[in-house]
Amino acid sequence: MPIENKFVYLFPKPLIDFFMRTTFIMTAFLLTAGSVRLPLQAQKTEANAYSQCLYRTPQKGIPYRIPAIATTRKGDLIAMGDYRYCGGDIGNGQVDIVARISRDNGRTWSEQYTVAAGSGIKDDPTCGYGDAALVADRKSNSLLLIVGSGNTTYWQSTRTNPVRVARLYSHDGGLTWSKPEDITGDMYRLFDSRPDQPLQKLFVASGKICQSTRIKTGKYYRLYAALCTNKGSFAIYSDDFGQSWNVLGGPSTDPAPGGDEPKCEELPNGNVILSCRKRNGRYFNIYSYKDAKTAQGNWGKVADSNECDGGIKVGGNSTNGEIAVIKVRRTLDNAKTYLALQSLPAGNDRSKVSIFYKELDSPADYSTPEVFASHWKGSFLVTEKGSAYSTFSIQKDKRLAFFYEEEPGYYNLVYRPLDIEIITDGRYKAY
Repeated sequence: MPIENKFVYLFPKPLIDFFMRTTFIMTAFLLTAGSVRLPLQAQKTEANAYSQCLYRTPQKGIPYRIPAIATTRKGDLIAMGDYRYCGGDIGNGQVDIVARISRDNGRTWSEQYTVAAGSGIKDDPTCGYGDAALVADRKSNSLLLIVGSGNTTYWQSTRTNPVRVARLYSHDGGLTWSKPEDITGDMYRLFDSRPDQPLQKLFVASGKICQSTRIKTGKYYRLYAALCTNKGSFAIYSDDFGQSWNVLGGPSTDPAPGGDEPKCEELPNGNVILSCRKRNGRYFNIYSYKDAKTAQGNWGKVADSNECDGGIKVGGNSTNGEIAVIKVRRTLDNAKTYLALQSLPAGNDRSKVSIFYKELDSPADYSTPEVFASHWKGSFLVTEKGSAYSTFSIQKDKRLAFFYEEEPGYYNLVYRPLDIEIITDGRYKAY
């Protein structure tokens, strides 16, 4: 006889109903309070089941570096990285951009293929291509890729012999790509009207190029990319899917003079947050629109997260990560809200890549850069190992497609799908 029939036979039905209702109510209460760990642990195990090393650096061989990942309109994932024949950054020799595609939320992946092949020829603009910055258009099958290129390192760059910039497009979801197009002059000329000397070095920070969900002035929604330069960090925007660019706030502004590699993201009200690498923590600044269509507005006062109450305080690892603002539901009351996510190594060296999170329930939570930089709610440790650069996109199944560098080696590129519930300890869920 089945156990459930024995149970019904031994106890009166009213008592059974009371027991079931009480159990359900208490379980729901405890889950909401974040006290029950078993369901979250089960989800965590499921998420870990699909973690994969997509690019493995052998002990003696060509290293992989610098992750980039995007989710296409159809829901495919495309994960890119540097394949560094020369062993180092752009400017040291041949570097290729390679990619793999998943059509099933990261469970299986295609073989590695080359998107942009460096020639390895000294003093040639095509010598290498690296530091992929990627975006997939949400309304078409097009993707835009911007990369550093050439045979000059960032630190050796001058206006007459600069580290270069190249642009590629795919119009079939990442299967095929255009030849790299040199846009070095277009990028540097954006800043030629600055009253001080012209910029000597710049590159588009790797990882995600942000696409607006609100601002559309032509065929495409606006793009935001972040620039690292010898004058600090900047944000640039494009209303024609990367064919032309302008400086957000104008070329003479200085949104983060001390900033290193930056990222940018759209806030729930359409304004733009700039998040910049520094020795400890992050610099944050906000561009507030007066007229979004014409991109007129002003930058605020840059805030240092290490100096803010409840800010992101990490060791001196000076590493870039990813920033995103996503829609979620609060578990406590099932209300719709927004969540800011910032990935970054939490260790004193390049280790313990983590995801920090903060609720953006109203514009008051991001009214100024200092307010945004303060009172982060919690963090999730992705790995205990040595780890550095990270990025992510939202999968079709609402998980985070988290893509990061991890030891052993220098480095492997690891993909890991993560549920919002796991990242936030059950406080929020995907929406």
